[in-house]
Order: sequence, then structure tokens, then C-alpha cells
Amino acid sequence: MKKSTYKVSRLILYFFLVSIFLFVSGNTGRYLIETEGMNRETALFLQGIMFTGLTLVVLYWLKAKNPDLFKDIGLTKADSVAKWFIGTALPLFLLLSGIVTAALFGGIENVRFNLTGPILLAVLINTITAFMYEAFPEEVFIRGLIFSELRKKYRFIISLFLQLLLFMCVPLLAMSLAALFFNQPMQLTIDYFILLFAFGIALQLYREYTGSLWMSIYYHLMYLEIARYISGGGVYDPDKALLEFDEVFGGFMTLYLSFLFMVLLSVAVLTVLIIVDKKRSRSISN
Repeated sequence: MKKSTYKVSRLILYFFLVSIFLFVSGNTGRYLIETEGMNRETALFLQGIMFTGLTLVVLYWLKAKNPDLFKDIGLTKADSVAKWFIGTALPLFLLLSGIVTAALFGGIENVRFNLTGPILLAVLINTITAFMYEAFPEEVFIRGLIFSELRKKYRFIISLFLQLLLFMCVPLLAMSLAALFFNQPMQLTIDYFILLFAFGIALQLYREYTGSLWMSIYYHLMYLEIARYISGGGVYDPDKALLEFDEVFGGFMTLYLSFLFMVLLSVAVLTVLIIVDKKRSRSISN
């Protein structure tokens, strides 16, 4: 089948679709919680179903026009078993390294694991919800459809930074719509955009190295659950943390584990792996 050419109209369509889907599903959940008094976990689960459902409708509508869509956007297995293993193991290695070094260097003390049934169940439920409301739809649209469209015209590095710009604009547009229609406050900070910028690079590099969007989705989920139940000390409920500790200062583990280890070191390691991989490929072809 002939490859489709780059169209800015498609890019704009994907951007507005993911932003509007985020706005609609997010505010539906907020309405159910604040107006109908629905349990928070149930409302989040329903908004996840809504966001993923809308994403699947778009995916299969596009697939009807392009049977190779899933392959084009990376919804396939990794390029090799070795890359799949590295993509899977790297976040786990960085997690363990971050915890161990934080304890060794005195960043945290009185470390206690909290692996009880209720907490593990809470993590499992949140993981499923995060997959449907955050990881899957965001990766499909941003690192999948949008990035693949950009790559039809631009080199990798340019596509990467254009994708980052759109990635940061999605919550901005969704929150702007919420402020316009529901008078909700804009809760955006500079450190939030710094995180999005670095996190967006890491997510794209996981896909670039492994060749699979599923690795980006996996890493996205890993980061969210680590931030919520380990480094954040139980963001939703302080009593539901997988790891309890005393920090040298408030927010130390969020900065050290979530940002430095899980994000920045992912970027550093994957950049090296991608460069080595490309050099190896060129030497083989020569």
C-alpha cells in the first residue's frame, strides 16, 4: 500500500481530538464526584473507559482507511527480544537504584515496605484506571498518531521537539476549556511544564529504541504508579503507599526518584543505546 503523505490538517485533528477527549472525560469524572457524589475510584474508572473508548473509535476508524495503521504508529511488538527486555527492565532497574542510593546517601531514612493486600489492590485498580485514562490514549495520540504524522515530513529530532510542544499544549487546552466553560482554576506551573518536557522525551525514546508504542505505554504506567505510591508517599491517600520513609526534606523522593532517576536517567541511557544501535546498523550496512 502506498504510504500517505504528511498533512498538517491530520496533525491538527489529532491534537484537538486528544485535547477534547481529555476535557470531556476529565470533567465527566469531576461532575460525577462533585455533583452526584460518586466514589472517586469509580468515577476515575468511568472517565478512563470514556477516554479509551473514544480513542479506540478513532483508531479503528483510521484503521479502516489504513490497514497498516497499527504498524505505522508502533502498536506492535518490540523490534527484538533484547530490546523488549531492556525496555522492560530499565524502569525497574532505575526504580531499585533510586531507592537504594537514596537510602545509602541519607536522602531517606526509616524505610519500610507496605505490601499489604488493600494497598496492592489499590495500586492494581489505579494501574488499570491510569492505563485507560492516561497511558494508553495519550501514547496512542501523542507518541503514536501525532509523532508518526510528523515523521512523514521531519527528521527524528525535529519531530521529537514538535511532539513535545503539542504534548505540553494538550493539558493547556483542556484546562483552558474547563476554565472557560466551568470556571475552573488553571493549575499549571513552570515545574509541571519542565516535567512534561523531560517526560515526553523519555516516552518517545522508549518507543524509538524498542520500536514499540507498548513500551512507551508500559513506561508511562510505571512512572505514574511510582510517583503516586512510592516517591509521592501515597498521593491519593497517605495510608496507601508501597514504601514509607522519612525524607531529608519534603518532596526529596519526587525530585530524586521520579524526576532524576525515572525520567532524566531514562533519557540519558536510551539516548546512548539509540546512538550505539544506529552506529551498529550503519556499520552492518556498510
